Amino acid sequence: MPIHLRISHHDRMVVCVAHGTIGLDDIQKALKEYWEADALAYRKIIDVASANSDATFDRLVELLSAARNVPNAAERGPVAFVVDAGRGETVRDLARLTEQGERPIGVFTNLHDARKWLDEVSRVQLKG
Repeated sequence: MPIHLRISHHDRMVVCVAHGTIGLDDIQKALKEYWEADALAYRKIIDVASANSDATFDRLVELLSAARNVPNAAERGPVAFVVDAGRGETVRDLARLTEQGERPIGVFTNLHDARKWLDEVSRVQLKG
């Protein structure tokens, strides 16, 4: 699978790394995996710097809209996307569609800045 998830219940973090060409099925499988792991409220780093998608922008917007309508959507944790500095426009355009009151979404070009931002916007109580 071109998307690999690591879910840490201890520090309430999901790290998602995508490589190669990812399709909507891959994205939906990853979403289902962290949904079933009860990690909806966790902070998320989504690293797509080494990935691209064959999905159209309109289809990605539909997926974003569907995610907004799931039960308990308001409890979702912040998301930090890591993109290739030269090719992150689709992710940046999707992040601009964030509605007021939604979880924080940031777009970064390196993992260090993404993690630092998540720590700033979302302090968590670590699980023992």
